[in-house]
Amino acid sequence: MQAELKTDAGQGEVIRRCLRDHYGIEGSISRLPGENINFLVNAGQGDRFVFKIVDEDMPPAIVAMEYELIEHAASKDLGFKLPRILKNRQGEIETRIKLRKNAENRARLIEFIDGCLLESRSDISQKTRKSLGKALADFDLALQDFDHSAAHRNHRWNLADAGQHRSKLSLIEDPAKRDLLAWAFDLWVARAKPLLAELPHQIIHGDAHGENILMQGESVIGLVDFGDCCFNPTICELGVSLPYMMMGNADPEQAAMDIVSAYHRIRPLSRAECAVLMPLICGRLAVTISVAAERRRIDSDHPNWFGSEDEAWELLHYLSDNGFGKGKELFRYEDL
Repeated sequence: MQAELKTDAGQGEVIRRCLRDHYGIEGSISRLPGENINFLVNAGQGDRFVFKIVDEDMPPAIVAMEYELIEHAASKDLGFKLPRILKNRQGEIETRIKLRKNAENRARLIEFIDGCLLESRSDISQKTRKSLGKALADFDLALQDFDHSAAHRNHRWNLADAGQHRSKLSLIEDPAKRDLLAWAFDLWVARAKPLLAELPHQIIHGDAHGENILMQGESVIGLVDFGDCCFNPTICELGVSLPYMMMGNADPEQAAMDIVSAYHRIRPLSRAECAVLMPLICGRLAVTISVAAERRRIDSDHPNWFGSEDEAWELLHYLSDNGFGKGKELFRYEDL
């Protein structure tokens, strides 16, 4: 089946036909928000799925790695759900779909997890933060005995290579902001980069922020979007997640402590891992701001590219103004 997409209405027909022919599913579809081309499929009687469409240049090995990783982790007693990929009638995890003339895409049908996005919650409680810390630790423990060659890769969000974005300092026109961003990169280079190779490594989720964490009440019930998972120092899991939980928080230090202490109780951290956590947080903030600056040159009105930029600047200011990087630590190892 190789129907073409020419209009939005045509796109819907192409997707519905693909679902019917390759998965035996009939139902309504609606576009989901975000950067990716994802559709919610409502098949009735409470059955819902996500239909994820990727470009042909997405390496099949990455998709296979995501499938195997999720299946491996889902076989463990995590206490929350993962978006498992459903095979088509041919027993394959992807289905080819032609969305436009001379261009072919690949699609996956994924289990839908019903929950509230963490980012949509205006008041994140201490109980919620501790639930997140526990969930991340449980997930990392579940993947300690899993590896895949495709996960040994680099990409723009790889925190272990945050320095790849330092050249974007020139995109920041305000001298004071440029100096602050340089401070964050310098801290990552001086206090994280030299130590990372000696720390425990494994495949991590690598993108555990509010858009990828599903809640029910104050408990984490789902972790989604594995597009950034890669082989990394395990501590980078927290290094990525913590900045988002600290942003906009009246007490960012306590917010971080709640998550880290809950994580530590499940997967104990070493002193060395704790020591690099603060510069990793600065590294992630620096990457977020740098990528946003680069994207602004491409499309300054894009609806999904700049959501956390202002809060990232605010948190960097907070960390710099409160003596972090000058001897002050985010927390003491003894307090975990």
